[in-house]
Amino acid sequence: MANPDVMQTEGATTFSFDEILTKAKKLYGYIDTIFSMDPELKAFLEDAVLKNKSSEQFAKELTSTKWYITNGATIQARGFSKRQYDSLVKNISKDDPDYINKVKAAAGDTDYWRGLDTTVASLEAQLVAKGISYTPADLNAWAAELYDTGNEKNLAYIARWLNTKIGFASATKGTGATDMADITAYAQDQGLDVNKDFSQSDVGGWLQRLDKGESLDAIKKEIETRARIGESESVQNLMNQGLSRKTIYSSLVNRFNTKLQRADGTMNDPWLQANAKDEKGNLLTGYALDMKIMADPTLDWDKTDEAQDTYSNYTLRILKDFGLTGGR
Repeated sequence: MANPDVMQTEGATTFSFDEILTKAKKLYGYIDTIFSMDPELKAFLEDAVLKNKSSEQFAKELTSTKWYITNGATIQARGFSKRQYDSLVKNISKDDPDYINKVKAAAGDTDYWRGLDTTVASLEAQLVAKGISYTPADLNAWAAELYDTGNEKNLAYIARWLNTKIGFASATKGTGATDMADITAYAQDQGLDVNKDFSQSDVGGWLQRLDKGESLDAIKKEIETRARIGESESVQNLMNQGLSRKTIYSSLVNRFNTKLQRADGTMNDPWLQANAKDEKGNLLTGYALDMKIMADPTLDWDKTDEAQDTYSNYTLRILKDFGLTGGR
C-alpha cells in the first residue's frame, strides 16, 4: 500500500502520490476519490501511471480488480439510473432558486433520485457531526460521489473519505474546532502563523490524523520542529527545557516595543531576529539591546519621547556647564 508521503519511483524520477493523481487525471480523465482511499485501487493507479499505460489498458485492467468485481454490477446499475435521471433534469438550471423542488418533481420517482436523496440526508448529518464546512453544491456533489460508487453505506470508507474533506476553514465548528484552536495557539507561541506558515494540506493532514486518533502532542512536535529552523543553539536549548519561543523572546520584545514606543513588534521582527543575539547566538541583555536600538538610525529611536527628553537634558547640562542658565 502506497503512502502519500513516500515517493514512488519511475526511473530516476520520483513522484508523491499527489503527483501520481495529477498525472492519472491527465492520462485517464476523471479519477474518483476511491482511488486514493482503497489500497488495491491506489496501488493499481500507481502502477498504471508509472508504466504509462494507455486509457484503454487502464479501463480493461480495472475490471479485473477485486474492487471492480465486487462493486462493478452496482456501479453499472447506478450509471444507468443516473443517465435516466440526468436526461430528466438536464433542462433545469442549477441557478434556479427552486432547483431542488423542480428536480424532485421531474425525477423524484426514479431510483437514482431516491438513493441520492437518502445519501444527501445521511451525509449532511455526518458532515455536521464532524464540523466539516460545506456548501449546498458541495453536499450534492459529495453525496453523488458516494452514491455513484456504491459507497453510501460503507461506513469504514466514509470515515476515511470524510477526512479528505477536512481543512482549515472546516475547523471553525464541530469536533475539529477545539483541536484547531489548540494548534493555532501553540503555533503562535512558537512564532508561527497557521494560515501563513503552513499549507492547507498541512492543516488538513493534521486534522485527519487527529480524527484517526493521533495525539495533539505529535502535531505540536511537528510545529516545534518547524519553529526551530534557523534558531541559534542557545534558543534551541531553552526550547528543549520546554519554553516556547514566545516566552524566550518576550522580555526582549517588550524592551523593543517600549524603547521605540511601539506595540506591533514580535519575536519574528526582522530587526530583532538580526540583532537580538550576540555573535555566538546568545540572547542579548536588555541593556545591550537598548544600546543597539539607540545606535541604529533606521529605527528612529531619536524621534521617541525618551530620546527627546535625553537630548533636552543633555543640552541643558551643557548650558549649565557654560553658565548659560540659571541652574547651579
